[in-house]
Amino acid sequence: MAATPQFAATPVVGALSMAAVAACTTRAPTATAGLAAANILPLTAVSAIGQRIDSISVVAASSSMTSATQAALVGIWVWDGTTAFLIAEITVSAVTPSTTVAAFTTTWTPANPIVLPATHRLYASTTVTTTASTNALSVEAFGGSY
Repeated sequence: MAATPQFAATPVVGALSMAAVAACTTRAPTATAGLAAANILPLTAVSAIGQRIDSISVVAASSSMTSATQAALVGIWVWDGTTAFLIAEITVSAVTPSTTVAAFTTTWTPANPIVLPATHRLYASTTVTTTASTNALSVEAFGGSY
């Protein structure tokens, strides 16, 4: 018997501006009460039915067309309602853009989609402090609710 494919009922796009974010200095599981102090920020919303995340993009988002990104890592965390766990790190390379040279951008596509049960969500962090006019980043998660 052939299986019937299931498609996303609702697209999911989580977006996070890292225009003025202090560096996160931990990779340890972090309780909800400590997330803000550790600079671990919400990337996706909580879903009542769960979500599947297929890819995550990190893009330079400085207010200056010629400000370089700094080498850093963007941490991706899964929060289960009480604790966030680091599941991936995305490398950010130092790139000096111009009006003819593209700014830094990368897309991470995990080997298997990230499946978030109901009440779970993704968070993100950076290992280097960002400012709006220099090394700001934007992080987007793409997927769907089923």
